[in-house]
Amino acid sequence: MRSNFQHKPKLTGFPDIDEYLFSASTNYRIDNINYKYYIYLANADGNYVSLTTDAIELLNISDNVLDYTAFGSIVFRNDDDAIERTNIVNTLEKKENYFARQRKNSQTLISEFFFRNDCRDYLLVYIQPEIKNLTNDEEIKKLHPFTTLQYKFTVLTNEDMTVEDSDIKYKKLTLVDNVLELFREKNIDFSTANFIQDTTEVADLDDSERQIKTGSVIKELIRSGIREGSMGEDAYVKSESVDKVEDSFFSKDWDEGTTSIFYASPGEYNVLDDLDYILERHTSSQKPFDRCLLRKDRFTDKWSLISLQNYFNNAISQDESQSWGGLLHLETVLLGTQSSNYSNADAQVELKSRTPTIPVNNETLGDYSFVDKFKFHNMNGLDNQKDIVTTAVHSYQLNDKTFQIDLTNNNASKALQVYYETYVKGADSNQYPLFLANNKDQINSNIFLNAMRANNINYKNVFSINDKEPDQRLGVGRNAILTCAIFKNNALELDLKGITTRAAGRFLSFNRAKSLPEGKFDDKVFGTYFLVNVEHVFNKGSYANKVIGVKTYLYGDPFVKEAL
Repeated sequence: MRSNFQHKPKLTGFPDIDEYLFSASTNYRIDNINYKYYIYLANADGNYVSLTTDAIELLNISDNVLDYTAFGSIVFRNDDDAIERTNIVNTLEKKENYFARQRKNSQTLISEFFFRNDCRDYLLVYIQPEIKNLTNDEEIKKLHPFTTLQYKFTVLTNEDMTVEDSDIKYKKLTLVDNVLELFREKNIDFSTANFIQDTTEVADLDDSERQIKTGSVIKELIRSGIREGSMGEDAYVKSESVDKVEDSFFSKDWDEGTTSIFYASPGEYNVLDDLDYILERHTSSQKPFDRCLLRKDRFTDKWSLISLQNYFNNAISQDESQSWGGLLHLETVLLGTQSSNYSNADAQVELKSRTPTIPVNNETLGDYSFVDKFKFHNMNGLDNQKDIVTTAVHSYQLNDKTFQIDLTNNNASKALQVYYETYVKGADSNQYPLFLANNKDQINSNIFLNAMRANNINYKNVFSINDKEPDQRLGVGRNAILTCAIFKNNALELDLKGITTRAAGRFLSFNRAKSLPEGKFDDKVFGTYFLVNVEHVFNKGSYANKVIGVKTYLYGDPFVKEAL
C-alpha cells in the first residue's frame, strides 16, 4: 500500500484502486447531490476495469439484518462484448464511453478483462456522497463510516441480456460479499479443543474441558474462515500483528454468550454451516438470553455480534414530555408532502405523538423523508399459528441414559411474556417503555394468543442434541419463537429517495404529515419500526431506497380478547 494512502478501504489487493479512491473527486450527481461513484470489475489475476456511470444501467445492493453481509446485482452496457475484448486506445476513445481500463504499455494497447467464472471475479463498489455545511473536514471524516457504501462482492452468476430489434447488449452479474463466498467454499478442520488455554494434552481432556464460550467459537470460525485458504484470501491479515488482526476483525460490540460448547466441525460442513450451527445455540450473555445477530460492517469490515435486546434498547428515548431518537434511530418519515407545512411543534397540536419529536438522532430530510403512499403487511395468521406456539424441546441425557423435555422455558405464553418485556415495554428498571404509546405506563403488544396455543393444544416438537445446557436449547425453542414474533410481525414497506445512511439494523419512525380522522388502524401502522431490509437502487440517474421494517407494539389498546 502506498505511503500516502491514509485510509485503507476494504478493496485490498488492488493498491492502485485504493490510492485512486483516496484522492478521487466526485464524479456523479444525483438529486442535486455530488457523489464519488466508482465501480470496478476485478479478478484474482490482478486485472481490473472501471465501469463508468454511463455503462451502469442498474445497481441494486440489498442489506438484510438476518444476513451476515450484503448481496446484490448489477446490469451494465456491454455492446459487442466489449469488456472482454482487446481494444486500441484511440478506437476506445472514439466509440466507447463505458470502460476505463489498465494500459498494457505506454503505446496503444490496453489490458483486456477476462471473466474467470470461478468466483474469483469481483465487483468493487465505492459510493460516497459529498457532505456540505459541516464545520471542518474532520467532522466530515467522522461521518464516512455511516455515509459510504463500500463493498467487495464476488460474482456468482454472469449472464447476457439482449434488447429485441436492437444491437444493445447488457451483462447482468449477481453478487455476494466475497468473505461469505469464501466461507461457503471452505471445509476447515476446526475444533474448540485447539483453543483451550491448558497445558494438559488435549487427548487427556474430556469433552467438558474442551469447551469455549459460544461467542469465542464464532470468532475463531470467522478468523479461520478468512485466513485459511489459497493465495490472496488472507489479505485481511497481511503484514499485521496478531493484536491488530484481532482489532481488524471484530467490533467492540461483541456478545460472548452465556454458555460454552465443545464443537468439532463435521467433514461435510463448510464455515457457513459451522456458523449457523453455533449461532442457533448461542444465547446472549444478559437476561433474557435472547438471540444475537452476526453482522459485518460495510465500511470497516469488522464483525459484530449484538443481541436483539440491545438493538431494541436503542430505538428511542423519552421522558415525561419529550422524545427523541435512540442511538440506532435514523429519521422520521412522513406520509404527505412538504406542502403540508409540517413541523415537529405543529405535530404535537394536530397529531398523536407516535414518533419522536426532538431532532436528535431523528431527522426529517425534506423530500427524502416524505412519501405519498406505503404498503402495510399484516402479520400472516398462518405464521402466527404455526410459529408462535409452545415448542417442546427434546434431548437425550447421555450420562443418565434418559430423555428430557424442556417445556417451561419454551411455552408460548412465557415466550410472549419475554417478548413483551424485552421488545415492547423494556426492563423493569426502565421508567418508560421502549416506544411511544398513549399510556406511558401500559404499552400494548401486537401479538395475541388464542385458546389452543395458550392451552398447548397447538404445539410442536423439536429435538436438540445438546443434553447439558438448557440455555443453548433455548435457540431451537423459545428464541425461535421470539425471532418469528419479531421478523414475521406487521411490516411497513416504503419507497424513498435514496440516502446512503439508511441501513438494516437501524430504526425508522413513520407518521402522518397532518391530522386526519384516526382509528385503530393508525395506532397499528404509525410508530417506530426496526429496519429489516434496506435496498440501495441506482437506476441510471436516480437513486432510491426500498425499506422494510417490522413493528412489535401498538400505540393504543386494541381491546382484543385473548384465549378465544
